[in-house]
Amino acid sequence: MAKLRRSAGRPSPAKKAKAAAPAARSKAKAAVKKPAAKPVKPAPKRSAAPKLAGKLKKPATARPAPKPIAFSAAKPAPKAKPKAPPPPRRSTYADAVLLYERGLQALQAKRYRDAADTLKRVIAEFPEEIELHERAQLYIRVCERQLAPLDATPKTPEEQVYAATLALNAGAVDRAVSLLNAALQQHADNDAAEYMLGVALATKGDRQGALLHLGRALELNPDCRDALRKEPELEALRETDELQAMLTAAAAAPRKEKRAQPRVRR
Repeated sequence: MAKLRRSAGRPSPAKKAKAAAPAARSKAKAAVKKPAAKPVKPAPKRSAAPKLAGKLKKPATARPAPKPIAFSAAKPAPKAKPKAPPPPRRSTYADAVLLYERGLQALQAKRYRDAADTLKRVIAEFPEEIELHERAQLYIRVCERQLAPLDATPKTPEEQVYAATLALNAGAVDRAVSLLNAALQQHADNDAAEYMLGVALATKGDRQGALLHLGRALELNPDCRDALRKEPELEALRETDELQAMLTAAAAAPRKEKRAQPRVRR
């Protein structure tokens, strides 16, 4: 019995072989495994500087400076010829300028006749001084415009009556009569012209002519009787029956718009 227990406690060779088979298989698998990977190098530590937004551009490589082009020696520019000096002024030029300045002084003093005569002498006595001729002719025309008489001839009947009044006051009776007749030719019903013509004819001693035109003036404007009664040149006519009858008829006529009558003053 004791022998049987020892045999039961020891494993048999078959069992030992069976138990060793898995261990051999695991060793065989370990032998077939891939070789171990190479050790990985640790990544370099990054600096704490912030990342750039974009990639930095590579600096442009400087181009080599171009080589200077060798020029052939240029020919020197020809020297400018010195200008010829102006021809000397003739001795007459100073005299012409002096006479020309005298003409300008007379023009500035408004002595237009003297200025024109002096400037005309510049042209006549110094024909070779063409430069002064053009300016002298310009100022001669200015003097001629100033010397030209203004057209003071009265044109309208009103202007002619006014000019006749001034002529009568100055004693130019014939001129006054001529102006008044011209006014009546343009305007036959001009009572002022009729009245002044009657006064002018009375001054000349033409009694019938004066009464004719004074009567016409009273017909056109009865208010003329007021001036007629006060006119010194009509003192002799106021005593005649003809003029008294005219004044009476004018007083009975209907009154019209009063017009100012020119007065003859001595």
